[in-house]
Parts: sequence; structure tokens; C-alpha cells
Amino acid sequence: MKIIVPEESLGAQQFRGEVEEITELNHDIKRLRIKLIEPGQVEFRPGQYVKFDVPTSIEPGGISRAYSFAASPSQAKAGYVELMIRRVPGGVCTGWVFQHLQAGDAVSFAGPFGSFALSDSDSEMIWIGGGSGLSPFWSMLQYMRENNIARKCTLFFGAVQKRDLLLMAELQDLQTQLDWFTFVPALSAPAEGDNWPGEVGLVTDVVARHIKDGSKAEAYLCGSPGMIDAAINTLLGLNFEDSRIFRDDHTHTNPPRKNV
Repeated sequence: MKIIVPEESLGAQQFRGEVEEITELNHDIKRLRIKLIEPGQVEFRPGQYVKFDVPTSIEPGGISRAYSFAASPSQAKAGYVELMIRRVPGGVCTGWVFQHLQAGDAVSFAGPFGSFALSDSDSEMIWIGGGSGLSPFWSMLQYMRENNIARKCTLFFGAVQKRDLLLMAELQDLQTQLDWFTFVPALSAPAEGDNWPGEVGLVTDVVARHIKDGSKAEAYLCGSPGMIDAAINTLLGLNFEDSRIFRDDHTHTNPPRKNV
């Protein structure tokens, strides 16, 4: 099963902005808060993404990389967007973001793109993500909370060690506040000093331990291609319908390149 994300989307346009704040969410993921300058606001559906431009001073040929919106649409209408960017060793875009980009710098991006978004159904949802793949789910969660959409939802979030987790306190607080939301973090190889009390194993194995029958549920996936493929195989084995498994496929929209 694969949702094809169109190269172009209706309503997509070019935006200019200024980095207002850069926050380290963990050792290899930063969150950029960008103030929109022209146009001054953007409308998108939670789950969509932008093509974030690398300056020609860094990459003379000009390239862009796809990153999901990481905040609610209401914030974007107020003139701000947020992106979560994970460091990739040797990466052109992430090298620029982690080594050079500062608050006050001008940036540009195009968007919104993509068809990965909440369905109109009221079915229970299973979200599976890892790393910066949390971005679309964070956006969806904020949107649902703001609009009183009390649709049962469980977020399974996979990481290797405790240091790879992010927004833990915020997600645990939301689980306490929202009776329809459950958060299940899992570590595949906790470090000796992690003292991890939670789930251990690949996130797909954790899903299989928690879900017995997915025939009436929907699944949303965002992460590495390998994680997504493994999750699809797991979900099909749990009776999820192929047509109700949705994936964030923007990781495949960039042209092949040794260093991303």
C-alpha cells in the first residue's frame, strides 16, 4: 500500500520568512519557528509538508528538502510555522541548519504539499512514528485539541535510546488532559544508564503487543522507509485494511542524492 504524494499541490506557493527561534528538542532534532513575511500566513491540513530551500550560498545549484508542518494550522494563520529537522551526517540541508542557521536569518519554502491528512472518519486511529516523524502527528494532535475532535487515538513512537526521544513531557501531559489520546513510547536498544520503565523493542513489535484486531481502525505512519514498510506488514497481519493504512511519503519526493 502506498499513497502517492503529488509533486505539486493545489494552492502551493512560495513563502519568505525569518527564523524567530531555534529549539533543540534532542541531540539531533531542532525545531525552527519561522515568522512568515510574504505571504503573511499559510493554510494547510495537518500532515502536509513544505519544500524548505537551502540557500544558493550553501548549495549553488539550489535544492530543497521536504519537512512536515510541526504546529497547528491556527498558528500558521497567525503568521508562524514550525518545522522539526533531524540532523543527517553529511547532509547538505541539515548541515546548514545545524551549523549555520541562526535566529534572525531569512529563509524560504514552498507549500503546502501532500495528501497525508486526517480522514473524515470517526474510526479509532493508530499513529506510528519515529524521530522527526513526530512532526505531522504533533500538528494533528494540536488541531484535534483546538477543534474538540475527541477521536480515539494512540501514538506509538519508536526511538533507539532515551536521548532520541522528544517532547516527552508535552505528550505525557496531553495524555493526562485528553481522555481520547494515548501515548506509547518505545526504545529498541536502551542505554545502560537510561533506566527506562517503558516499552522495549522495535516500535512495530510494540504495536503488535498492544493491538489485537485493527479491522475497524485506521493507521497513519511517518518515519524512515524501512520503518514504514515494517509497520505496514505488521498492520496487515493485525487485520488492518490496506485502504485504511496511510503513510507520509514525502521522504521519497526528493531526488536521489548520497547526502540528504
